[in-house]
Amino acid sequence: MIAIAERAFRFLSSEVRGLHAAAYVLATFALLSSLLALVRDRLLAHAFGASTTLDIYYAGFRIPDLLFVATGALVSVYILIPELVRRSKEEQRDYIDTVVLGFSVLAVILSGIAALFAPYMLSLLFPAYVGENADLLVSVTRILLLQPILLGLSNILAAITQVQHRYAIYALSPLLYNIGIIIGIVFLYPLLGLSGLAVGVVIGAALHLSIQLPSIVADGYFLRLPRFVEPRALFETARVSIPRALALSMNQIAFLGLVALGSTLTVGSVSVFMFAFNLQAVPLAIIGASYSVAAFPTLALALSRGERNEFIVHVATAARYVFFWSVPASALILILRAYIVRVVLGTGAFDWTDTRLTAAAFALLAFSLVSQGIMLLLVRGYYAAGRTFVPFVVSACMALLTLALAALMLGALSTPAILGWIEHALRVENLPGTAVLGLALAYTASSLLGTILMAILFERRFNGFVAQVRSAFFESIVAAVAGAVAAYIGLTIIGVFADTTSSLAVFLTGFGGGVCGIVAAGMTYHFLASREYVETVASVRARLWRAQPKDEVILVSSAEE
Repeated sequence: MIAIAERAFRFLSSEVRGLHAAAYVLATFALLSSLLALVRDRLLAHAFGASTTLDIYYAGFRIPDLLFVATGALVSVYILIPELVRRSKEEQRDYIDTVVLGFSVLAVILSGIAALFAPYMLSLLFPAYVGENADLLVSVTRILLLQPILLGLSNILAAITQVQHRYAIYALSPLLYNIGIIIGIVFLYPLLGLSGLAVGVVIGAALHLSIQLPSIVADGYFLRLPRFVEPRALFETARVSIPRALALSMNQIAFLGLVALGSTLTVGSVSVFMFAFNLQAVPLAIIGASYSVAAFPTLALALSRGERNEFIVHVATAARYVFFWSVPASALILILRAYIVRVVLGTGAFDWTDTRLTAAAFALLAFSLVSQGIMLLLVRGYYAAGRTFVPFVVSACMALLTLALAALMLGALSTPAILGWIEHALRVENLPGTAVLGLALAYTASSLLGTILMAILFERRFNGFVAQVRSAFFESIVAAVAGAVAAYIGLTIIGVFADTTSSLAVFLTGFGGGVCGIVAAGMTYHFLASREYVETVASVRARLWRAQPKDEVILVSSAEE
């Protein structure tokens, strides 16, 4: 048993070279983690439905998450990796010691202050929760304030893990995080109530951190207590990171504002929005996040060598694949939304009204899937270049736009004519709580506009990006239309014979429609002679025959020179 565990650890700790190889590893583990996240959400939906209890649980994350991005971004992987690749092994150890010690002190102090003033801050943010609900919200928030410390430290270790190209270990961390949350739902909630759910989150954060430690210690890090060796380097890292910390804080402030607005709507509105957001986060993690994370070390290395053209090529390559996968995925989600929500969440206390509202919000958020993936990539391109101010400005504009649009949407949806049109378009007529769709619509609109702005600025700074991705974008739209039409026809035909009152029938119907859509999208790519399609097929064939495709050989050699 020990020997099996050792072999498994060696496999997970092995280096992964090449953009596509790293992206596939990250995508595979992202898929596994996302499946666990869906199990997590199904358990929550079964136990609580869209309820006040679950609204409080999600609201409890807002201050800890804001604190995490504000402190963790000061020592993020996108700042640490460029620093590490420029240093020798011994210099890396001294630098990481300093960063860990400095972050730990800052995070503990700020979490303590937040815990002390939590009752006052939460009463301002969520006035709808009063009395016993307010006390419960404070308790959950205080427990969750341990999470920023643990995840921040894990974030620092992730920089070392990625520099060593150990993407499997890095990608395993979110999977363990979800396991901790599931432990909280299944075992701790019956014992401790809602506080047990929060404890499960903290357990997940501890697992997120601990899985990375063995391989890092084996590399010679943390063989002694961390020492404050390079204070100047720490302050310089923090100085460069401040715009990134502010940028991520803007995103969290926008999200905090959306949840605060949701708490003023019908009971369960926060839960509906969060369920829909978590569902669209699955393809985002598998596609957009995988390619942006896999590309970052290569981007940083290319710029450190002064290879500007190579940098643009790598960014464009990752962007082409984000379009290739994400645009058809968004179209299929639009067609299959109700089937997905019913299969994943339709159980227990999660009733038909919750299902229809979540499916509608899911459809609206799916339109932002492509823009979010491209935004992740372009932001990392700026960070690899050591330029953090532009992402901050764009993020600030997006945050303000999100909140402004949300307020406008909620006001517009109070008009019967506009509300009726939205309800009819998304098939949620005569349901209570449809105002929550204004939050999803505002988030999607600001995401699209923000990404367009970021792409324009990136093109002006690094000329040549748009020309390399234009054809992939238009080909993906054609494939998406073909896939959506085929999926709709497939659902219509299968629906004639299927009894959609059973969960298995719903799954098989949605699965059949999805297969029709995927096949149609793939055939469209084939007839268009899509470069990404050809490269993907070649990569899959090469791996089946244990060979390496030419494009990946080039990527590996350029990274190892």
